[in-house]
Amino acid sequence: MSYRPHVARALARANILPWHLIGISVVALLCAIQQPAAAQELTNAQTTILKRITVTATRSAKSVLDVPATVTVIDNETLKKRMVRDIQDLVRLEPGVQVDRSSSATQPWAQLGGFTIRGVSGNRVKMQVDGSRTIESIIDGGRDVIDPWNMKQVEIVKGPAGVLWGADALGGVVSFQTLDPEDLLYDSDKPWAVEVKTAYDSYDRSFRQQINAAYDFGNGLQVLGSLGHVSSHEATLSNARADGGIWGCARAPKWSCDKFFPTDAEAYNAMAKAVWTPNDEHRVEVTAEFNNRQTDVEQVDTSANAVTGVPATSSQYISLQYTRSVIVERPRFAIEHEWQVGADWLDSVKWNLSYSPQRRGTDSFRRQYYALALPRTVETHSVRDYGEAFLEAEIQAMSSFDVGGTSHSLTYGFQGDIANTYYDDYTDTVTKYVGPPPTSSSSHATYSGFSFPDVETVRADLYIQDEIRLFDEKLTITPGLRYATYSIDPTKGKAPPYLPGFKPEKIDSQTLIKSLSAKYQFTDAVSAYVAYNEGYKMPTSQQLFVSSLDPFSGGEVIPNPNLRPETVRSYEVGVRGEFEKGWLSATAFHSDYTDFIERLQEVAPNTDVYTSINLSKVKLSGIELAGELEVYENLFFNAAVTYQYGRQQTSPTAAENWYERATPLTAVLGLRYELPENNLEFEVFGTFADGVQHRNDPNAFKPGGYAIFDAFTTWKPTEDIEITAGIQNLFDTRYFPNTIASYNMPGFPGGTNASNAPPELQTGPGRTFKVGASVKF
Repeated sequence: MSYRPHVARALARANILPWHLIGISVVALLCAIQQPAAAQELTNAQTTILKRITVTATRSAKSVLDVPATVTVIDNETLKKRMVRDIQDLVRLEPGVQVDRSSSATQPWAQLGGFTIRGVSGNRVKMQVDGSRTIESIIDGGRDVIDPWNMKQVEIVKGPAGVLWGADALGGVVSFQTLDPEDLLYDSDKPWAVEVKTAYDSYDRSFRQQINAAYDFGNGLQVLGSLGHVSSHEATLSNARADGGIWGCARAPKWSCDKFFPTDAEAYNAMAKAVWTPNDEHRVEVTAEFNNRQTDVEQVDTSANAVTGVPATSSQYISLQYTRSVIVERPRFAIEHEWQVGADWLDSVKWNLSYSPQRRGTDSFRRQYYALALPRTVETHSVRDYGEAFLEAEIQAMSSFDVGGTSHSLTYGFQGDIANTYYDDYTDTVTKYVGPPPTSSSSHATYSGFSFPDVETVRADLYIQDEIRLFDEKLTITPGLRYATYSIDPTKGKAPPYLPGFKPEKIDSQTLIKSLSAKYQFTDAVSAYVAYNEGYKMPTSQQLFVSSLDPFSGGEVIPNPNLRPETVRSYEVGVRGEFEKGWLSATAFHSDYTDFIERLQEVAPNTDVYTSINLSKVKLSGIELAGELEVYENLFFNAAVTYQYGRQQTSPTAAENWYERATPLTAVLGLRYELPENNLEFEVFGTFADGVQHRNDPNAFKPGGYAIFDAFTTWKPTEDIEITAGIQNLFDTRYFPNTIASYNMPGFPGGTNASNAPPELQTGPGRTFKVGASVKF
């Protein structure tokens, strides 16, 4: 089924399909090839890309077009212009990178999960804030613990980055960087600066306020304080169908299938940072950061036994109350010191130490009335609390030297952390009888949910990378190595009951991760690179040790202590161009994953016993194009295109089938028009997505192709005031994103089960509006 707006239907009638859009994009961008940028005055297009500096890709500051990897940098200016709402909104215009949203009767908060990069998702993508880790995703929740509003920029490294960032960077790295005092003070003629921001988004009726302030005390000491607040409600899906569409609606008549449960959320972010630069050699940074979000849901009980009138059987009940809350917290305390040594053998040293005790807790209260048999009211109070406390340390050194006709830039160091994981889960049930029962009331508390031991994880890694420049620095060869060690110990803390034969035991592992790249600068304008990268990911403590007797209405989860680490070998080739009127990047990649871990598969058909398993192989290939061209004075055309193709093999003897998380052909094309004399800017983006072509199950739904359009405008009436506005899904198109791999047809398990989210809740948002403003003092 295909859902297209009028514009998309016109394109289809003209036979202009997404494949044609790739050709149009490439031809338009190649038209920019003129004289080398070095010989010309920089244009706005060049300034846009050259100011996008990545630190994550190479652990040193470089232009994104000067590294042998594919990196996206979303800077603070873009975050403000787009009024980025959350991590899902952050990558809306970044094809090939997604964040999923899930909702079900057991997880009703419609929370965001983690990032998917090049078809690889979950904990295989390393998320970090100023280099510090974020909490892992488990069955009970995702990784939505970051507010983009107090970030300086976000860097997305696509593909394995294991040598520089460790064994968790199997699919890529998403690195958030917080504001520094100098980001506010750089254009101020006073020793202080204040920025006040606000925004409204109709998608979740969210209202945001943020204040950032900085002060320069002189003598190299600058401080920054930041405080933000957002209130929001359940997301609005105006194009979802109340009757469930082709699936029907198992919720009805209790609750329609086009709505998330009623939700109220409050979130705060706060940060204090001091930066002391006593001289050109030293920089010391101390940061205290706190993020907190509480989401309350008044859940409609959609259980098959919940009725609106007098129950017909003794097992049915009237739902009187079902209130549930989730609290997510991410505090962080860090100190960092950079020393420009300037010695013959040592250029610089940087070390940092951080502590971040993060948690995700849920609290549920439920009241049910049973009218038949023994009339009674049952009150159930359930608490689940999951946390990870990270103590991290790192020291990095850089040395440069010449050997013969080669120049070397050596990056090397130690990176390690201790993560203590805990999981508490209990249920308190109170039964109050009506009439002459055997007793007037009863109460009991039980340990429920998942059997999850306390776990201590220790990582201690050594890494080295050498950037070797030859032939007048036209050729750069960069080999790298990391010796990674893991120790996962479930025996040091609380040990809840475990299934017979699955006693948790300590697991140690170590490996050598390698990388090699070569970049050749043909001219001042054109370069090409090839890269080989490896990745390594230990199973999570949940996959190794956690069991449950009743997670899926009578099902059973068993741990798998025999899981093997996931590994990947990735090959990438790319070409870049920086020209007078724009820039272009084209990349092709192929990744071979071994022992890829599939999340919770049934051990055998119709057994209701689930566990994590290693797939034998996953092969994923793709192409990525990106660029920007000034087609006319102050008018810029930009494009980002991706296509992925994936196959998987469940065992060495099994036949290959489709890897369903590969992203179908998707292109984001945009136009930006600047009116400098009026301090105005207009942007329009079109997302053109091909439909899903390949699914392994014949009953699985394949979303059709679609085209959606977004528009943004920015106006600066004065130098210190900025007003922004945006419309997303301009033509109010009904569509299903082509990146979701969990659609099911009617009758297929999970398609109409009331305990699962109706598939209609996966429809893309309809037309939504944003408006924002910022003022600097």
